[in-house]
Amino acid sequence: MEIKKTRNTEKQNLVKEILSKSEHTLSADDIMLAMPIKVNKTTIYRILDRFAEKGEVHFITGKNGKAYYALCGNSCGTSHKIHNHIHFECQVCNEVTCQPNTLHIPALEGFTIQETQFLVIGICNKCKK
Repeated sequence: MEIKKTRNTEKQNLVKEILSKSEHTLSADDIMLAMPIKVNKTTIYRILDRFAEKGEVHFITGKNGKAYYALCGNSCGTSHKIHNHIHFECQVCNEVTCQPNTLHIPALEGFTIQETQFLVIGICNKCKK
């Protein structure tokens, strides 16, 4: 897939800034609420899709079916296409966080892996107290 060349816009910079300041993943709704300027949700999704294509962000689909985004190099450590680390979703506070644990992804004969998602669901340390 060819990646289009784009220029950095104020909105793109704001999305990156919001993601970089977060300690956990964020949904498009979360990002839209944190924006200091009015931005259409479709624009947020386009920016996130563009960042994902370039390997700058990755996402995990939560238990509720929503996509949660994190900057690569921030929460997950490095820019890459296959995200072989675990994500943890707390059933109490609903935060989804990238975990430092990585998993070995086996080569599957006859298949091309384009994406991986690993979600563990439970109760985080903050909510256990």
